[in-house]
Amino acid sequence: MKLIYCKECGWLIQLFRKYTMTCACKEYPRAGKYLNDNLTAVVTKNSIVVGIDNNSFGDCVNRYNIYNPKGTDPYDKRVDFFFAGWIPTIPGEVIKVDSIEEVDEFPPDFESDNEFSTMPVSADLGNENV
Repeated sequence: MKLIYCKECGWLIQLFRKYTMTCACKEYPRAGKYLNDNLTAVVTKNSIVVGIDNNSFGDCVNRYNIYNPKGTDPYDKRVDFFFAGWIPTIPGEVIKVDSIEEVDEFPPDFESDNEFSTMPVSADLGNENV
């Protein structure tokens, strides 16, 4: 899973296919979306891309649900749950463009020449309709 972080407004924005997501900045908002391959993200320059390992995050959510079943207060007992994240830097997995319009117009079936990925192998968390 990829998100973008905006240093200006502090928003952390989840990326989706088909929809360009933007931060709260008025003058120069950061924006991004996934391409159809569900791996490549197109984002505006000055966006910081954050990667979250789907398996690690899913395991964390499952552990949270086990320790805090419905009807209980999740803060009754102090239990911290951690998951793996990183900032992707290999070109091809993240494509930076100059404007929100370029993000909107980027061809969804674009195929990157990059053969490598900074993302670990991860399971799909069921976001197929996004």
